[in-house]
Amino acid sequence: MRFCPACASRFSQDVRFCPTDGQPTQPLPDEPAASADPLLGTVVDGRYRVDRVLGEGGMGVVYAAMHVTLGKRVALKVLRGEMARDDEVVQRFVQEAQACSSIGHANIIDITDFGRLPDGTSYFVMEYLEGQSLTQLIEQGGSMGGDEALGIVEQVASALSAAHGRGIVHRDLKPDNIFLIRRGNQSHFVKVLDFGIAKVGGANSKLTKTGMVFGTPHYMSPEQAAGQTVDARTDIYALGIIMYEMFTGTLPFDG
Repeated sequence: MRFCPACASRFSQDVRFCPTDGQPTQPLPDEPAASADPLLGTVVDGRYRVDRVLGEGGMGVVYAAMHVTLGKRVALKVLRGEMARDDEVVQRFVQEAQACSSIGHANIIDITDFGRLPDGTSYFVMEYLEGQSLTQLIEQGGSMGGDEALGIVEQVASALSAAHGRGIVHRDLKPDNIFLIRRGNQSHFVKVLDFGIAKVGGANSKLTKTGMVFGTPHYMSPEQAAGQTVDARTDIYALGIIMYEMFTGTLPFDG
């Protein structure tokens, strides 16, 4: 059995994406798993020493790694074993790396390398970030002051403008995917994460076809929730929901 991490629906083993929200499904937690991660302690492609797990999502695992020659800390995102054998998932993974790399904006996570493990599993290398998600910041203090919230929104809007200018629609903008780091005199420098379900102009139509619903329900625009064609306005709608949540500490719609 598999389940959707967003809505908790359960599915048979062959269902890889939730038909309700488009999130990749995961094996149920009580299913047996390997007792040790075979990547930990290894050096990938002779360059990246894998040190520890930073987090896990529906499609992959993110590790803290070190470039052994440069002595530079990086993050390594590797497809989960069962996902690495799904052609559509692999295409989405490659598309995520290409999308982030092509935008080249300071407020979007920087992807610096792409490769494959000896068994063919895809991975990409990202800048290593230390900080907290916007979700964590909201949970700590509830509503925010106007200057603090607007400073964050302005940076997210700048990132979206750059993405939309290249024909890329994020489709899953939410506080979990807005990461805040300290940079210079800014305590809340924004990095927009996770372009895994982005709609990319000219990309494989199978990955973005009308009728499929992708995203997180609380932040979806009406047309996105209905499985209709989406464009940049979908991300702007989600940013409006996030802005409301930042000012009030609550969501405008909860159902």
